[in-house]
Amino acid sequence: MALLREVDPGEIGLAGRVKPADRRPPRTVLFHPTEGRRDAVPLKGIAARLASGGFFYADLHAPDEDELETLRQEFHFHPLAIEDVRSRHQRPKIDVYTNQYFLVFYRIGPGGGEGEWLLQEIDFFIGPNFLVVTHDSEVALLDTVFERFCREEGQKDVSTILYDILDAMVDDYFLYLDDLGERSQAIDERIFETFDPKSLEEILDLKRDLALLRRVVAPARDAINVLLRRDPPVIDTARIFYFQDIYDHLIRITDSIDTYRELATGSLDAFLSIQNNRLADVVRKLTVISVIFLPITAATGFFGMNFHIFEPQPRNDYLFLTSLALIVGVPVVMLLFLRRKVLR
Repeated sequence: MALLREVDPGEIGLAGRVKPADRRPPRTVLFHPTEGRRDAVPLKGIAARLASGGFFYADLHAPDEDELETLRQEFHFHPLAIEDVRSRHQRPKIDVYTNQYFLVFYRIGPGGGEGEWLLQEIDFFIGPNFLVVTHDSEVALLDTVFERFCREEGQKDVSTILYDILDAMVDDYFLYLDDLGERSQAIDERIFETFDPKSLEEILDLKRDLALLRRVVAPARDAINVLLRRDPPVIDTARIFYFQDIYDHLIRITDSIDTYRELATGSLDAFLSIQNNRLADVVRKLTVISVIFLPITAATGFFGMNFHIFEPQPRNDYLFLTSLALIVGVPVVMLLFLRRKVLR
C-alpha cells in the first residue's frame, strides 16, 4: 500500500528545526567563466564575486538564522520569502519580487518503508545568476541532479539546473501516480473477487492520497505557468520550451488524478452496493427461517403437545399424528414455495 506522508517538521518558527548532528553542511558552488568551478564558497561576499560573471548554486539543509540573514543581505531576498522559509508547510506557489522569484515546490519520492512515499517541501530562490535551494529534510534527488548537471557539457546557468531539478521531481509524480493506479486496481479485485471488508479503509486512504496529490500538483502547475511568462526575464528564452514540457506533464498528472478520483468513487459505490446486497441476502434468509418456524410455533401452541401415547393413560394417536404432520408438512411446503419464489 502506497501511503503518502509529509516528513518535514510542522513547527512555526526558526528554520533550524533539525538537530545539529543531523544537519548536512551547506553546499555552495560558484561556476565562474574564467576561474571554473569553486566549491564551499562562503556566502558572505558572494554577490560581489558574481559581479564579474558566473553562476552560484547553494543547497542549504535546514538553514539557520545566520545563513538566512546573510542570503538576505547578499541577494536582497524579500522578508516575506524569508518568513516562508522559516514557517514551511507552504502551498506550492511562486512569488515574483523585482528581478527574482521565490518558488515553493514539493517532491514526492519513495520512503524508507515498503510502499511508503514521502512528501517534502523544497523552496527555491531564483535569480538571473543564482539558485538557492532550501529544505528541512534530506533530499537525495538534489544531489543526483546536481552531480549530473556538473558532468554535462555546456553552459552552467540557472535555467538548466532549475529545469533539471523540476523535471526530476515531476517524473517522480508519475511514479507515484502509477503506484496509485496499481492500488486502485488491487482494491477493485479484492472487492469483486473476495469482498474484503478492509477494502473500505483502503479506498478512503486512496481518496485521501489523491486529494493530497491534487493539492500539490494543481498549484505547482500554476507556478510553472508564471515562469513561462518570463517577467522578470530570469529564465533563458531558449529554455522556455523545456519548462513548457514540465507544464504539460503537470496537466497530464492533474487529468490522471481526476480520473483516479472518479474510479475511487466508483469503487466506494461498488463496495457499499455489494455490502448492502450481502446484508439484504442475510436478512432475506433470516426472514425465511422465521417464516418457516411460524407454523411450527402455531401448531405446538394450538395442540399444547399434551398427548398421552403410552399406557396406562388414554392414547391420543390421532391428534398426535395430526400435529406431527402439520409440524413437518407445512414448513416443508412453505420451504419449497419460498425456495421457488424468494430464494432463487
